[in-house]
Amino acid sequence: MQDFREMNDNVSIDDAGKGLMSLIVRCIGLFLLFAGLWVALQVMLEAYNLYREPQRIEHFALAIEKGSNIDKSLISLRDEVIAEPTEKSTDPVATILESNPAPTYSSNNIRVSYFFAWVIVLLLMLLIARISLSAIKTGGELVLYDMQIKQFARMLVKESSKNIR
Repeated sequence: MQDFREMNDNVSIDDAGKGLMSLIVRCIGLFLLFAGLWVALQVMLEAYNLYREPQRIEHFALAIEKGSNIDKSLISLRDEVIAEPTEKSTDPVATILESNPAPTYSSNNIRVSYFFAWVIVLLLMLLIARISLSAIKTGGELVLYDMQIKQFARMLVKESSKNIR
């Protein structure tokens, strides 16, 4: 009976609370670690899919165009610039170039929203990857929290024993 009381006194409520909190922190760390790994894997797979099928960016480009009308605005700006008359030049090279104009291409093939979509998607993927790497790092630190504390305590004891001598 006395042995039971001694064991009971050795395990106090503080120790049980510390053990429980340590377990909760480790579980949260493990969750963060696995969630970060999963998100990083998803970002890598999406980047690979965009590499193999670049036409998948079209949906995002259409959403940008619908929201901003940037392509329509640039087409009207281009039409205004082309409609302005240019001065006649006395330069013989310019005269030859005017008589044999270069072929013109329709601006329908070049869409600024498409390039904006690529830039935005790549930046978003970089941001998400950075967040997932931070989650992995934080989760790993939480899982190994006790080991770091014990190592720090050993280092403090070692330093204090050096200072005593």
